Amino acid sequence: MQTVADDYLTVAEAAALMRVAPSTIRRWIRAGQVAGYRLGPRRVALKRGDLAALVTAAPTRTDVEPSTVPLPATEIQPPTPAEWERGMAALERAKRRAERIHQRRGGQPFPPAWETLAEIRDERDRQRS
Repeated sequence: MQTVADDYLTVAEAAALMRVAPSTIRRWIRAGQVAGYRLGPRRVALKRGDLAALVTAAPTRTDVEPSTVPLPATEIQPPTPAEWERGMAALERAKRRAERIHQRRGGQPFPPAWETLAEIRDERDRQRS
């Protein structure tokens, strides 16, 4: 005997069935790609048949050979003398700034980013406890 519950799936069940995240199912409902049905004040369910209707064949293009697709012509112009000078001046300013920072740190390099991130996570976990 089939019950009404057999026809409906929760968002989590639908996500598992379609192999997508639950947020994707909710986004499909908001976008109107699939109907969502309220079961009480908070619960949302979907009909199995509505999910099945989402599954369609992906379009393929057999009329175009990959080797015949023209690539956009992009020509890179060499920098003008003024652009070259501005670029070299910016590079020199960046080098001087890096040197000032290095001197301020007493010659010590910055720690690797993963160490800094781990410290921040540890501190956040301590604050939550």
